[in-house]
Amino acid sequence: MITELVILIFVVFIFQRIFRKKDFSRLPAGPRSLPLLGNMLDMKRNGHLKLSEWAEEYGSLFTVRIGMKPALVVNDAKLMKELFGHSAATGKFKTTTILELTKGPYGVVSTEGELWHEQRQFLIRTLINFGFGKPTMEPLILADVQEAIDWMKKDMNEHGTVEVFNMYKSGVTNALWCIVSGERQSKDDHTFSLLIDAFVDSVQNSVKSGLFFLSWLKTIAPESSGYNFLVKTTDDLHDYVGKLFDKHRETFTPGSPRDVIDCYLEQLHNAKDPKSTFFGANGEKNSLATIIEIFEAGLITSSHTLNWLTLYLTHHQHIQAKLHEEIDRVVGQNRDPSLLDKPKMPYTEALIQEVLRITSLVPLGVMHELLHDIDFHGYRLPKGLLLIPNMYHIHHDKKTWGDPENFRPERFLNEDESRVIRSDALVAFQPGKRQCLGEPLAKDVLFLYVTKIFQNLHAFPDPSNPKPNFDYDDGIVLIANPYRVVMKSRF
Repeated sequence: MITELVILIFVVFIFQRIFRKKDFSRLPAGPRSLPLLGNMLDMKRNGHLKLSEWAEEYGSLFTVRIGMKPALVVNDAKLMKELFGHSAATGKFKTTTILELTKGPYGVVSTEGELWHEQRQFLIRTLINFGFGKPTMEPLILADVQEAIDWMKKDMNEHGTVEVFNMYKSGVTNALWCIVSGERQSKDDHTFSLLIDAFVDSVQNSVKSGLFFLSWLKTIAPESSGYNFLVKTTDDLHDYVGKLFDKHRETFTPGSPRDVIDCYLEQLHNAKDPKSTFFGANGEKNSLATIIEIFEAGLITSSHTLNWLTLYLTHHQHIQAKLHEEIDRVVGQNRDPSLLDKPKMPYTEALIQEVLRITSLVPLGVMHELLHDIDFHGYRLPKGLLLIPNMYHIHHDKKTWGDPENFRPERFLNEDESRVIRSDALVAFQPGKRQCLGEPLAKDVLFLYVTKIFQNLHAFPDPSNPKPNFDYDDGIVLIANPYRVVMKSRF
């Protein structure tokens, strides 16, 4: 067995050298890589930190290898926007592990070409029709925030501290659930939330083991690589949402969609062209995968960003005081905040931008793959080249931010702090033709949650664990370690 493995590595090494010389000789320089594994051992844990370290050595563009595949790491915001805005950069990096998340090349996130375009356009139109990014969403979000506040106060009375993440997760889940299924979840039903938690854990584990990038690990180590766990969590999630689809079918009336799921059922019902991505069995799979992606992307990013924001405010009381002052001055205590308040609240906006920057929740964004050869800043980038947006480095580059390690919302304000200054170097939603389509809703959710939560509450450190701890679980997402805080009513 050992001899066979040595021979395999040797053959792969020779093939890799030939492959590199033949097709990838005009790529930027980068760190040396290993046969078969590429640079994965260096990037296995906290890969964003290693790539940032290499960015200091190799500059704005450098090449690494994900297994045997070369990948261009982009460490400059301007270059990222230019490259990811190119039509050739709309391809997606796909492995059998990644495709396991959607049970094949279905949905929006992991597809490309006409399939991606048709599914994405339909999803955008449908979400807009049901209030996505519109003022009509405001009462729904505020109701969920109020419920989160009530839960926090109840938890405070019972335990003296509160774990805010669970409150945020429940609230955001309810908002998305209303848009998608037309109804609110029972606050006592945690089934879906637990399924999402298990799914996130399985993806995080697959990144740490290397399985996410090196699918062959599932063959030689299905258990220790996390493949079996990943399959189970995705199966459970697909089964749950599939049953939700089936339930909607029982009462669905063509021509009268009640929610996003009904819109998909309508589209499936009307699809007669076999070339349509909504036709037949594949249409069903695309619809189911996209609905699941809405929950995965929207729930994970918004809830974890709010969790980080509360942690930073808890341990930066002077910043929380400035937030309270602006809320009190603009909104007061006798009404709910509104999205109409946003232009008059530059400090709140700057605070949210600083949280997006310093946390860099998805540090390496979503990897793309070139659909055809292009020339880019003196390099010939070949078809099949992976593209890694090094968002963490861009958000922590000292040449851009001066003191990136410091939590300082004022960096996004003008001198008298009366106006927000937008920075092209803030790329939290990954710019380009495949920019996150949930950005409008995410920004509205963050603003309304921040203003209403801190209109009513003041966050203090847990007296039994007062020292700040900004450690995290790394993977696709940087997740703050569990913590508890004291949330006192302000009035």
